[in-house]
Amino acid sequence: MHDIWNPWHGCVKCSEGCQYCYMYFLDRMRGIVGSDIYKTKSGFTYPLQKNREGKYKIQSGELIRVCMSSDFFLEEADPWRTEAWDMMRQRSDVKFFLLTKRPQRVRECEAYNVTFCFIETGTHFIKDGKHYHIPKKIVQSRMAYKSGMNYQGKPMEFKLTDGWGYPIPAENLYVSHYRQNCPTCGSKLICNGCSDCGRCKE
Repeated sequence: MHDIWNPWHGCVKCSEGCQYCYMYFLDRMRGIVGSDIYKTKSGFTYPLQKNREGKYKIQSGELIRVCMSSDFFLEEADPWRTEAWDMMRQRSDVKFFLLTKRPQRVRECEAYNVTFCFIETGTHFIKDGKHYHIPKKIVQSRMAYKSGMNYQGKPMEFKLTDGWGYPIPAENLYVSHYRQNCPTCGSKLICNGCSDCGRCKE
């Protein structure tokens, strides 16, 4: 697995929790200033890089964490983000996982045809010197939904056919169904419906 893509490095602290930033700590150990922001040389085009056999280094279906030594929505990275979006579009077979401490910039930075889904908040928060803890995923997901940040981009259309190329009748297609908690879930925008696992105990 090739699970990290750092198109740029360095960040600007923007919250109280940033005092515990691991990137600043590691850079300090290397004699580097963490607030120096730069586009990475060999790493910037990583999603498109291929090995000697001509195959992508990042394989189809892999989950890639983006900007683990920076923030994808960092203001200083605005000149490079369009190209990063383009690479993601070219590698639509890869899942890109974006972590950010700047959720307020998501809408102004995203490409027009990108669907953005804020699935859940973090577990720990520091605000005004106080530590807050949200242990349950269902509550984190509900808080993400309440933010109103989810955005439906260009709709995806699928034309499903059988083995002979004929359209599959509508009555044979899967129909999504949802439960009581689903309308306020942060993942609703990209969800295929309830799997009836029973964990929500409705």
